[in-house]
Amino acid sequence: MKGTPCFCEEQGGLLPKEAQLHTVPFHLRPDVLQYSRTFYERKALLRPVHTMQQTASRKTVFLATLAAFVGNGIFGFSFMFSRIALRVAPPFVMLMYRFVIAFLVLNVVALVAKKQKRTDWLRFDIHWRSAGKLVLLGLVQPVLYFLCESYGIDMTNATVSGVIIALIPIVALAAGAAFMGEKPSLMQVLFSLVSIGGVVVMTLQQSAGGAIHPLGVVLLVGAVVCGAAFNIMSRKLSGNFSALERTYVMMLVAAVVFTSLAVIQSNGEPGTLAAPLKAPPFLFSMLYLSLLSSILAFLCLNYAATVLPVSKTTAFCNVTTLLSVFAGVLFLGDGITPVSIVAALVIIIGVFGVQKT
Repeated sequence: MKGTPCFCEEQGGLLPKEAQLHTVPFHLRPDVLQYSRTFYERKALLRPVHTMQQTASRKTVFLATLAAFVGNGIFGFSFMFSRIALRVAPPFVMLMYRFVIAFLVLNVVALVAKKQKRTDWLRFDIHWRSAGKLVLLGLVQPVLYFLCESYGIDMTNATVSGVIIALIPIVALAAGAAFMGEKPSLMQVLFSLVSIGGVVVMTLQQSAGGAIHPLGVVLLVGAVVCGAAFNIMSRKLSGNFSALERTYVMMLVAAVVFTSLAVIQSNGEPGTLAAPLKAPPFLFSMLYLSLLSSILAFLCLNYAATVLPVSKTTAFCNVTTLLSVFAGVLFLGDGITPVSIVAALVIIIGVFGVQKT
């Protein structure tokens, strides 16, 4: 036998190391211990980032619910800042600056998180070979959603677009039941419909004229599908990727796509791309749209998707419509009617009902 001989009392003499391994219990052998340690280390890397999906505490559920509300609330005010920015810059140029700034700032956040070796929702340790699904998530939201919503609104009017976009929660409920096995209760469905009804009434109060192109309706339906798909995909991916990792790749994909579209839209003229930076209102709007509406809002939504079922995260989508209307009233001088106020209360009741049931 080959190997370095070593003394073994049970055999009364010297034995090679390979033979000595058979004289100790299997689970205590050095080679087995080493394999076991590396095996469990590898297994730990594949362990879901958030095991509280199944056993979430009340505190965790509360924080996730708050995150869903905050994320959609931020989106509610983003429409106002987008309107301000679009007075200065073309759509794709505005979106380019929004997501490029967000991506650059997220790199700093990711470096700090990696240095601290975070293991919670801010963990950052992406294995890029397995990040293909994250790229698909980024294409669905924000890229495809923004494109469908923007052109859909442009080809229809405020009434049609508001009513169709309000359908995201109910479509997400059906998708959650079909693809995640998260069947909503009857009361959750009813309260979701109540909330959608409030959005429809509020939108009708803000009705506007204008031609309705069939392609615009199709694009708005596409936005609804993308909005529901984002919630499903984010929840599915939460088992392997943290909220920060999901948000990081989403901002990366959006920055690349919208920068390319902005260059095409401006015919590659540097002057057109740089012109908005001379306007203080544009810069102020970019701070909100990039830091809050892109980074913080999507971090909140991705964290909420980790903990809450789809029915509860998407219920807050209609809060976006509610706050966007009141932001316009408070800061842009838009009008409001008593019926809109009642509709706002109906939306709140519907959202609250979904969370409690």
